[in-house]
Amino acid sequence: MKQHIRIDKLNPNKSVLDYSYLLDAPAGKHGFVTTKSGHFYFEDGTRAKFLGFNVAARSNTPDHKTAERLAERFASMGVNVIRLHAADAPIGEEPRSWSSCKEAPLLDYEKGNGREFHPEGLDRFDYFTAKLKERGIYLHIDLIVARDFVEGDGLDYPGNAGTCIKRFPMYNKRLIELQKEYAKKLLCHVNPYTGLALIDDPAVITVQINNEESAIKGTMETDYREDMQPYRDEVQKRFNDFLLMKYATRERLKEAWTFEGECALADNEDPVKGTVRGVDGNFYQPECDPMSDWNGEVSPARYADFMEFGITINRSFYQDMKDYLRSLGVKVPIVTSNLIAGAADVYGHTDGDFMENNSYFNHPLLPIQQPNTYLVAGPIEYVSTNPLTMQTGVGSMATTLLSLASVAIVKGKPFMLSEWNEYGEHPFHSTAFVHTIAYACLNDWDGLILYNYHTSEKADDQPDDEIWSVFDAYNDPAVICQWGFMASVFLKGLVSPAKNQIDVVYTQNDLKTLPKLHSMPTTFLPYITSMRNVFLDGGDTYQGNAAVAVNAGFLNGADLSEAEHSVYFAWSPYRDAWRKYRENNRLPHAAANTKEVQKGVHLGKQALVFDEIREIAGSGDYRAFASIFDKALKEWQLISPECGFVDGKLISDTGELVFDPEHAIFEVHTPHCGYFSGAPKKSLHLSEIIEIQSGNERISVSLLPMKEKDLEQAEEYILTAMGTTGMDQTTYNEGVQLMGVPFTSVHFAGKLYVEPLEGSLLVKANEASLTALDPTGNEIRSFTGKKTEKGIEFSITGEIPAVQYYLKVEK
Repeated sequence: MKQHIRIDKLNPNKSVLDYSYLLDAPAGKHGFVTTKSGHFYFEDGTRAKFLGFNVAARSNTPDHKTAERLAERFASMGVNVIRLHAADAPIGEEPRSWSSCKEAPLLDYEKGNGREFHPEGLDRFDYFTAKLKERGIYLHIDLIVARDFVEGDGLDYPGNAGTCIKRFPMYNKRLIELQKEYAKKLLCHVNPYTGLALIDDPAVITVQINNEESAIKGTMETDYREDMQPYRDEVQKRFNDFLLMKYATRERLKEAWTFEGECALADNEDPVKGTVRGVDGNFYQPECDPMSDWNGEVSPARYADFMEFGITINRSFYQDMKDYLRSLGVKVPIVTSNLIAGAADVYGHTDGDFMENNSYFNHPLLPIQQPNTYLVAGPIEYVSTNPLTMQTGVGSMATTLLSLASVAIVKGKPFMLSEWNEYGEHPFHSTAFVHTIAYACLNDWDGLILYNYHTSEKADDQPDDEIWSVFDAYNDPAVICQWGFMASVFLKGLVSPAKNQIDVVYTQNDLKTLPKLHSMPTTFLPYITSMRNVFLDGGDTYQGNAAVAVNAGFLNGADLSEAEHSVYFAWSPYRDAWRKYRENNRLPHAAANTKEVQKGVHLGKQALVFDEIREIAGSGDYRAFASIFDKALKEWQLISPECGFVDGKLISDTGELVFDPEHAIFEVHTPHCGYFSGAPKKSLHLSEIIEIQSGNERISVSLLPMKEKDLEQAEEYILTAMGTTGMDQTTYNEGVQLMGVPFTSVHFAGKLYVEPLEGSLLVKANEASLTALDPTGNEIRSFTGKKTEKGIEFSITGEIPAVQYYLKVEK
């Protein structure tokens, strides 16, 4: 049954829910963060892992009292990093808006430009960072995010370029100068509360050059404004200059773009005149099947050259900015950008010291239609989302956070999710958070920063019992009430890293195309073991040391013969995107010394070869691919018969993680913690001595031992159990059609609620006590257990607004 609940954004956790012991204050005591062997380390050799929140826009400049309380609140939750995001946002009047506050913005836009700090805003920013550092909370600093480029900035063209513009700040010289100016002022300013500039403060873990930026993506609404035409012209001119540099003449370009008598170059296009069109992007790198129609809307030839051009622009811009930041004195790892999902885009961001990505599930369609009403595809229940089949529906954006993130993981570099969330339009969404944390441990990631704690500069202007915006997570029970468990699991490594590593290998030719089903490996591999992407810079031969190397196979290249085990396939029979060189020997050669285990599939001691991957992949249902890959992993004795793809379940090679989307179940079973989420079984066994029976339709239950004990040795535990959450009068209006895709209009209304456990808890012990807690650790009620033959049984009827419990056991 639904119970109303309150979660204040500033009250610190206390008692047994105080997780501040996970932090090691003050931040920076172990020296600057560095990268080594593909991970973060402090200067003294300590491994560094980070879990925290974004604070966006106006929340970067809270008043001093709010800053103190936020720092205390974050520390008590076990938050050890805060991403100070979009501090450059323009001023907004509406207190709920994604903007800077009028009385204390970081940038003083009221001067008619964005080139000077507002004194009060800068003071607040400095004080906030000092308080975070004091409590052991590290800082992720980003640079350009929402900067409002206005005419007073001395732009190259008349009018205002605007806020949150994409792509053009990587091309235009004046916009680049303004970015460097801002970086110098922000990073070299000495904070009076710490006595250090950000470049000299070891509490800073990274500087991010820009947010969700790329030279080859579209720019949404700004890309089509009339006053942005000069910036679009710059992009086209640079692309045409690139074509002339590569081909020298229109005749040679025409020859390169011709296949079987058809030419992709239009009669009115000439690089000498600067009239050859580029490729329109979108929020992600656009797809382009290597075998698509040569004269389609975007020819594979045009696409290939634009991707090559885009990689050049990305790498040139990011290397220039990185060199500039180093010249200022930045000592920590520098990251390029995030929200990258295509091979060319990922490769174009590899000049950073580590990789970041943004991943969202049930992300509402923007802009918001009316107050607290959101359009969302679905909404889809996370625990029943099968990554192996979701490609056939709404598409790759509907798959899990893990699959979306894994596209951007690069071998040899640390990896962090700089933004992620499951926004709660579906009433049961608690699975997504622990699911992501658990697989981050399996894949040995280095950090996760949830978007967004809150968007406010004040302590008292957001309610504790209503959701005013799904983008603010401060009172989302599915996030806040599970956070201590998540922080413990990730920061203490309570889920084991994978036993094996698999490399997905891209040739330079692969980067010039992007099949619709390009993300197929990420829908399977990171659920089973550790997966990384490898880009071959010097030739087409893989020389890594992973247990398995899988070619990306966009084009028919990559020699994996030196790998311990290899998987071959190709989306195109050609080695190149321009279809000049058909490859007839690669797959047959790789299949030598194998047996045909089914039509068109060959398996041997070293290699697995697919003759026709399109027939296996179908329209995006990858279960056949996973079954064959699973057979190979077991034949190669890399995973046990109980692990891998078993009866529709995805089971990690450690045996600790079990994801069964067909039956809406996700489980974690390790010696250090237990978790169950989904449709409850008759009995849920979280440990050898603790068993739960639940009458809820859906339930998420976690068990965390206290005092650094393992599950079976501990005598004190934190138990969390919740069903659905949200606002109790939320309504859903299905049938909204946009671009042929069905959306649901979700209107949040009413009061905040949780659905507590409705059932019983059995503790196989001589004595046990159970106390219900509110979200910050205050005791609500003690339960009296009943002695039975099996142990102590507690009846939990769901009549009190509690989802967290303190359990004490005498064995």
